[in-house]
Amino acid sequence: MKYRKKIKRKLDAAVPASGMTVTSSAWSRRAVVLSPGVRDRILKLRIKPSQLSWRCNPSIFRFRSTHDVEPLKGMLGQRQALRGLRLGLAVASPGYNIFLCGLGGTESLDLVERHIQSLKLRRPEVPDRCYVQNFADPQRPLLIELPRGQGARLRQEIAALLRRLHKALDRLPEKRWKGEARRILDKELTPLADGFLIPRVAEWLREWRKHLLEYIQHAAAEDFEVNLLTRANDRAAPVVVERVPTAANLFGWIGRRPLGDQPPAPHFTEIRGGSFLAADGGVLVLNAADFYTSPSSWSMLKSCLKYGILQIEDGDPSSASRAGGLKPEPIQVNVKVVLLGDYDLYDQLFEADPDFRDIFKIRVDFDSEQTLTPRVLERDYPGFISRTCRDNQLLHFTPRAVAEVVEFAVRKAGRKDKVTLQSWVVADLLREADYWARQVGRRLVSEADVEKAVAEGILRLNLVETKISEMITEGTILITTSGSRVGQVNGLAIYDMGDYAFGKPSRITAETAYGQGGIINIERESGFSGRSHDKGVQILAGYLRSRFAQKRPLNLTASVCFEQSYSGIDGDSASATEIYAILSSLSGLPVRQDVAVTGSMNQKGDIQPIGGVNEKIEGFYDCVGAGRRTGKEGVIIPRKNLNDLMLRDDIVRDVRRGMFHVYSISTVEEGFEILTGIPAGRRRRNGTYTPGSAFARVDHRLDEIANGLKQFQSSEEETGT
Repeated sequence: MKYRKKIKRKLDAAVPASGMTVTSSAWSRRAVVLSPGVRDRILKLRIKPSQLSWRCNPSIFRFRSTHDVEPLKGMLGQRQALRGLRLGLAVASPGYNIFLCGLGGTESLDLVERHIQSLKLRRPEVPDRCYVQNFADPQRPLLIELPRGQGARLRQEIAALLRRLHKALDRLPEKRWKGEARRILDKELTPLADGFLIPRVAEWLREWRKHLLEYIQHAAAEDFEVNLLTRANDRAAPVVVERVPTAANLFGWIGRRPLGDQPPAPHFTEIRGGSFLAADGGVLVLNAADFYTSPSSWSMLKSCLKYGILQIEDGDPSSASRAGGLKPEPIQVNVKVVLLGDYDLYDQLFEADPDFRDIFKIRVDFDSEQTLTPRVLERDYPGFISRTCRDNQLLHFTPRAVAEVVEFAVRKAGRKDKVTLQSWVVADLLREADYWARQVGRRLVSEADVEKAVAEGILRLNLVETKISEMITEGTILITTSGSRVGQVNGLAIYDMGDYAFGKPSRITAETAYGQGGIINIERESGFSGRSHDKGVQILAGYLRSRFAQKRPLNLTASVCFEQSYSGIDGDSASATEIYAILSSLSGLPVRQDVAVTGSMNQKGDIQPIGGVNEKIEGFYDCVGAGRRTGKEGVIIPRKNLNDLMLRDDIVRDVRRGMFHVYSISTVEEGFEILTGIPAGRRRRNGTYTPGSAFARVDHRLDEIANGLKQFQSSEEETGT
């Protein structure tokens, strides 16, 4: 089940409360006695120790350390995603910007940047851009665009001409300045203008000459300079990563400059371009979540992408340049934007922002896992570790340490045949293992250092887990792990705290009686149940009808409760546990309390896979380990989860010694036999079940309820007449 509110909990979770006593049917200290036939079937349902985990054999690695391994080029896996990325980068039509879903961590920006650079995209012809003084309207600086390399030449030649003028005029009295300046300009300005075949340059130089001669006594030299904003030196498309996407960093700003004895004021020579302009003709990589702290940047980004125009504004909202002051000519730009974000953010933007779907037409989903092939195991993952060590100046890893990292990555993926592609999570482990290796003076990271990093990472985050364990041990949270009880089953809970998840047992009880109320979901009646959980309860009713309502109506009132639960519950993965509590209450058969159950079910009685299976098993193992073990404790899981098992070494060791057991089931009947020790029974042609079986007892009890209800209704009718 999934719990909402304070701590995010998934699957069969329950929130602890203090001192709540649950009254149920009689509890017995005696263990359930197994029937001979059931014993043989249960033994077949036990999972072998070799199936409980997957171990990486370090002997497959042909290197002494990752120092000898060639660093991985590009990303781990993601072949299909990278095809989509290349498509988005190749299509030049408007709106084909790219949103990458599923990448996280600071390393992701670097990985995307590195991959795009490796594609060596060709840059379209991008001009040099200069801002110059608009002598007709100084508040509107002019933009001059020149072929590649000519912007720097114009700036240099104008600067050289101004120096010569200053040097020549400095030796003359002021009354001769105008004549001398006219002579120099007549000699040099025409050849200078002829060197640039851009009409706007010649036009601006004429105005430049006219204004300088007219105001030569009072003119500021800064008004005649050239501000070279960008120059394209490389024919390869630029790939720019902006990690702080403020409006100024992205789109540029206008600085201040003192002119003579005047205070600093916005000036065209202080116009600066941002990362958006630096990426013109190339790619700009951004983290979408960063726009939460800079919403104005998001609006400006959309405007630039919609219209292909960049308007540089003053970074100070209170400045005069924003209030009808300095407003440079806009710049035509061609930038491909790549946004990184999660699926929730993409859905939010897609639904709430109509512009988003028009300007980010390419969505690329990055997978969180990859099939564990020999190439991935022996080449790609060691290469990734080698690259991470080199990029972060970490100690290199021994083969045994690499094997331990791979096992960590397999567990993170959640399946034995998969490995996680969340490289930032693995990179964090590598950095922490490096720290512990340096603490003891090692030159290489060992297997013990990786294990230490994993253990210390858990210790940093398991305070809530520790507190819940203490409450179970003290009896504040009522969990019984020995004996048997009617109508009570130990379910399993996942407490998901975002960056850490752990499992703990949760008591689920059921009471049945005469009536026609069906199954009452106490969580729903209390307002704590989500839709998925409500659906799961309805599935229970469907299962009971399929098994026990083929010869008569299902007249029953049953209540199901997650004891000591005072927060929202969602999910259907405790439905198997709930049906066992109901069947136990109906049949009167006590259920083993030393075996916990997890699993979802359908109306046909098939057991379906659930999530968090490793954490759930480990949670119950730790719970029974806090008390006296009998060696009979265990957990029932869906058979479909067999390939997900990556249990701790101590659990595997105890299973091998026969001190703990893990059972896998495919049907409700198999699980009920484990819990009660009695055959579930088969339906015969006459609609009854095998005599002496558990389902025969349930069927008999339902007959009693139906007959009793019929007699009660008859007596009421007689009394009424």
